[in-house]
Amino acid sequence: MISRLGFKPTKKQIIKSDFLQKTKDITIVIPVKDNQKGIDLFLTEFFTTHSANNFPKEIIIVDNNSTPKIEIRRNDFPIPVRLLTCSKIGPASARNFGVQHSQTDWILFTDSDCVPTSNLLTGYFKVQNGSVGYAGNIKALGQDIISKYYEQQEILVPPKVYERPNEPRPDFLITANCLVWRPAFDKVGGFNETIKIAGGEDIDLGFKLLNIGQLTYAFDSITKHNFGVGLRDFKERFVRYGYGNKIISKLYGLDLKPKTFSPNKRTPINFILAFMQYVWLTAGYKNGITQ
Repeated sequence: MISRLGFKPTKKQIIKSDFLQKTKDITIVIPVKDNQKGIDLFLTEFFTTHSANNFPKEIIIVDNNSTPKIEIRRNDFPIPVRLLTCSKIGPASARNFGVQHSQTDWILFTDSDCVPTSNLLTGYFKVQNGSVGYAGNIKALGQDIISKYYEQQEILVPPKVYERPNEPRPDFLITANCLVWRPAFDKVGGFNETIKIAGGEDIDLGFKLLNIGQLTYAFDSITKHNFGVGLRDFKERFVRYGYGNKIISKLYGLDLKPKTFSPNKRTPINFILAFMQYVWLTAGYKNGITQ
């Protein structure tokens, strides 16, 4: 079977990663723009939920043209927490910049609007199999109707692809929570910095990695995503995702024009949200937004 987005990897070689041995082999990279509150919350929650025996090597935060500039408001963290500045526009550039300054072969990507759980790192150990990238689990932080809809629809969980019976793989990676082997990341050129928005750049990375190796789910690694409040955030997100899909469709020759669908949980409000999602994805796909 082919992927949900229709991408068919053309593997000219198969690369297998080294096995992850300990959490100290991981660098966490977080791009951020204008979200000081999110960075403060992430760091607080991370060091509340994690103990010394499962710390990463370091946490790298990349400020991507924030106004005012992001600050690290503590200097007593038990591991290095580094703040870098990337002036190139877009999270793709910021993540690449963070990776360039990392000190490990494994990079865990997450976002400033994510809140870590205690198994964010350790959840990846259960599925080690030589893959070059692993897709972690993303759940909603909030309990409001819209947040529940995101989680019920698995908006930030890559679709399953069945190349073998009962052995699904992720269609791509989502950078709210994914672990990538740096040698493979470097081999495919990292994130595509021509994609200036937060939408499509992680799909592109996943596709490139699939051309040289395998991707695997790591559902036991969980982060919680703050999806914002209200319909304005909902609209902006799906317009952006629609434009990201348009970028990917042009890069890979795929027809990703949005189609109507039924929600996974069939309630009246979810049917309304599903219709709005379709409308705003279509608007982004058709008209684009300014990068």
